[in-house]
Amino acid sequence: MVPALAKILLYLVLVVLTGAVLAPPIYWLLHPALDFPFYRYLSRVTQIAAFVLLGPLLYWLGIRRTKEFGLEQNPRGAKDFVAGLVLALMPGIALGTAYLVLDVYRIRDEVVPLAMFRIAATAAVVATIEEFLFRGVLLGLAAKAFGSAPAAVGVSAIFAAVHFLRPPRMADNGVEWWTGFTQIMRILEAGPPPSIWIAGFLVLFIAGMLLAYARLGTRSLWLPIGLHAGWIASQQTLQWLAKYRMQPPESLLPWVGPNLVSGAVPTGLVPLGALLLTGVGVWFYLRHAPAAAPAS
Repeated sequence: MVPALAKILLYLVLVVLTGAVLAPPIYWLLHPALDFPFYRYLSRVTQIAAFVLLGPLLYWLGIRRTKEFGLEQNPRGAKDFVAGLVLALMPGIALGTAYLVLDVYRIRDEVVPLAMFRIAATAAVVATIEEFLFRGVLLGLAAKAFGSAPAAVGVSAIFAAVHFLRPPRMADNGVEWWTGFTQIMRILEAGPPPSIWIAGFLVLFIAGMLLAYARLGTRSLWLPIGLHAGWIASQQTLQWLAKYRMQPPESLLPWVGPNLVSGAVPTGLVPLGALLLTGVGVWFYLRHAPAAAPAS
């Protein structure tokens, strides 16, 4: 029998290969209508492949019900989702406002109004997919094998590291069938300087721990999906409205640094403080809200 870890590793390899193979033809098909660079097609196709191939992986692992991940029916799912959204958005809005007032960011000369719909769709889709993969499947399986606390730490570290495995933002000098493999092999070249990488990793790791705490505390994905969607929406809205103006980009570290990766992950102690405020709100919410599921 193939061990569960080997099956998961094989799944990850297949996801990457599928993205590399399918991204070029999808780029050729859609690029005339959607003028996006190839690296964005590669990133999105790989994300979709991860979601589609998840079904076969779960079947191969012998998992038929979400309860096997430690997830329960949550009659308060909508309330948890809204609570997570508000708890993430409020510190995010306050942080963005402070950035503008202190001239860390400046309003762009041109703002495309329709981008708000793209931001909302991205927040909803990415938050749902990533929470199902990380806090649903991976955290559920890891918690059964190692216990909740070690699983939360390990999955949060993986969650943080994966965000840096992005294809480089290369110019599209002719997309061929092998271009996806070429960009994948150059992923490590796209990494930021060490000071920014460490700051971004810390923020992502703390965010992952907070999401794991929300998921374990409710035995449901509604609260972490709301939190995740709120973070994406607030950060991408800031990127849409304004532009980071500090040069060099790391000149304000360790307090404030530039955003990283496609999810606009903030760096520095100031955004980390905003994140911890959300954590306090989540703790207060879980402490005073009725349990979403009966204790086992």
